[in-house]
Amino acid sequence: MRAVLLCIAVAGCAPADPSDDPADYDVDATVDYELEVSPLTWVVPSIGLPARDLSIRASNNNLDIELFDGRRFLAWRTNVNHWASDTVQLHVVSSADEGTTWDFEETIAIGADIREPRFIALNGRLFLYYFEGGTNFAAFEPRKIWRTERLGLHDWTSPAIHSERKEVLWDTKVRGGVAWMGSYIGNHYLAGQSNIDVFLKKSTDGITWTDLDPAKPALYTGGVSEIAYEWDEGGDLWLVTRNEDGDAHGFGSQICSAPKSAQSDWACPDAEPDRYDSPKMIRHGDDLYVIARRDLDGHYDEKSDKPFEEARRQYQLDYWERAKRTAIYKVDKAAKKLVHLVDLPSAGDTAYAAVRRLDAHSFLIANYTSPIDHDLDRSWVDGQSSTDGTQIYFLTLRFVSP
Repeated sequence: MRAVLLCIAVAGCAPADPSDDPADYDVDATVDYELEVSPLTWVVPSIGLPARDLSIRASNNNLDIELFDGRRFLAWRTNVNHWASDTVQLHVVSSADEGTTWDFEETIAIGADIREPRFIALNGRLFLYYFEGGTNFAAFEPRKIWRTERLGLHDWTSPAIHSERKEVLWDTKVRGGVAWMGSYIGNHYLAGQSNIDVFLKKSTDGITWTDLDPAKPALYTGGVSEIAYEWDEGGDLWLVTRNEDGDAHGFGSQICSAPKSAQSDWACPDAEPDRYDSPKMIRHGDDLYVIARRDLDGHYDEKSDKPFEEARRQYQLDYWERAKRTAIYKVDKAAKKLVHLVDLPSAGDTAYAAVRRLDAHSFLIANYTSPIDHDLDRSWVDGQSSTDGTQIYFLTLRFVSP
């Protein structure tokens, strides 16, 4: 209360930002909550953006959001299409009125691809991380991870190298005052048996990072790249993997877990045949939910009897040719499976959701999609290649008591 009174007394004091940490909220476990999805609001493009300062192209995708200093932040990648090139830009904007109007913050252009922007708000500081890729539209060429810090409106530090390894970051979050980052390194999309190392790192200052278990830096080696993760009420770690490249567990995705006493000992079952791209995991009470891409027309693992590498190539080609949605799933912890609940507005090239908690029962979601006013069943690759491009919207996910 003292902090609130002090804030009222100080002109221009920003309101406190709601915590994103599920441990800071009490949720009644006896209530059988239902999901409620709000109408969407288009953000990119929209009249609220500072068009004079931004070059907004047809394809708008890889994105992240954060609440910091009383403002709503959005970072996203824009280019003429989905593919890597030397003309990619990463835009950053912020809003003091919950997204009605936006102020220009920063544009990053490095003459190469930029993907996986990730905000981390920690100890009163706001960091933005992203990875540098290549320029070959047909190749996946991670080079390094960069970091910049916000000093004020339209005032960011010169980017510093976070990792010089050919590393790709994925999910980031702050739990218990500690920042976490999932990442991977390895022969993603390359010929031969998959040998991708997955890492989970932590930091108390956003600059110096250590492995979850220094004695065991790589927590999974095989066909897994992206991971989403969260801790349940008891402190056990839960993860969903994207096992696109395949390994001894199969192809698709896995629900892994590790006890509180041994967080680096991941128990991962054989892969489910469905592939959950771009996963993000959230917790409401002790229930875990995942937002990820949904394949409408088939299983990723087609159980082919072809040689490993030939089967993998066929699975990837077939996956590109099928229609997709962005979906919300509930984690069945006993069965280690995902249960589909609802699709979000989406079609074609879609599913790269960012999630930020607003209160005990509400979450702000940003997502991108091909146009949803026609051709809802276009394939994923058609959406990536179409001149229609992709747009970004916000909506709110609420858990309501019946």
